[in-house]
Amino acid sequence: MTPAFVRRRISRSIAWRLAAGVLPSLLAVALVISLFYYGQFDREAPPVILVAAAAITLASVIVAWANARYFAGRLTRLAQSTASVSSGSERTDEFDRIERAVGKLGSALTAAEAERARIDARATARLNEEATMLAGVVSDTLAQLDQVRLPLQILLASPFGELNENQEELLRDARGAADAIDVALRRLGQIADIDRDALPIQRELVQVNDVVRSVLPVARAAAERRGARTETELEPGLPRVIADRARLAEALALFLSDAVAHADTSTALQVSTQHVGSKAVIRIAPLTDGSPLLLATRLIAAQGGDVAMGDGALVVRVGG
Repeated sequence: MTPAFVRRRISRSIAWRLAAGVLPSLLAVALVISLFYYGQFDREAPPVILVAAAAITLASVIVAWANARYFAGRLTRLAQSTASVSSGSERTDEFDRIERAVGKLGSALTAAEAERARIDARATARLNEEATMLAGVVSDTLAQLDQVRLPLQILLASPFGELNENQEELLRDARGAADAIDVALRRLGQIADIDRDALPIQRELVQVNDVVRSVLPVARAAAERRGARTETELEPGLPRVIADRARLAEALALFLSDAVAHADTSTALQVSTQHVGSKAVIRIAPLTDGSPLLLATRLIAAQGGDVAMGDGALVVRVGG
């Protein structure tokens, strides 16, 4: 794409060339009027007028020749550059070849845009189909998983017969694995719902600091168990923004839980908020890279927000 300053310079150059070609003609008109005045019976034109008329006439010829040569050269080069696109009789001039080339390129561009629209529509439809299929598989798998978790819960709550410690530990591990699978499948189902626009979003005016404070205690307790301290800096008087309170809290809880996993005695869990333009910005450090980040990012995007990474921190922007 041609930069704006280059386009301005080109258009200004052409405008100056056209003006330079017209200016001598305007001066010639003034000289003709002067000659008409001095051409009366009792008047005699001064020599300076005649010399100026000759000079302007010569300048007009030179400028007109230079401009004609410039435009003819540019048209010839443009016609040659479009020779591979245009076709027709050799008797056609440059304008005909350029017109045919522009017409073919315009038709090709229209066809390409139509093809791209068809590809985008086909990709969107395929994504919706796959997300719908995935949501159905997740729902069926969760139902079958419940059939596994219930017997495990019953065995652990009231075992039939005596169970040794190894057997009880195996049952607890099995229940823990089933619970982890349940959480992972539910997150996968939410992602599928977001992709097929089936996740309900309740937009309302939200005080971001209140949402951060609601999820911060759990993250702070988890950080303390890892021996890490928590540093918070919430901007006072932060304006309300339009968001989904529940989805925002869920996304922040996922971000914070993953950030806690990267915090230790030497790395503090840092949470800060500020107002930038029409958006509220939430900064979480240390930087996360776990699987919950995918769902949390989709939850923020579903509300019209965005997530960025940089300088060792996660930056969440919501509202607008």
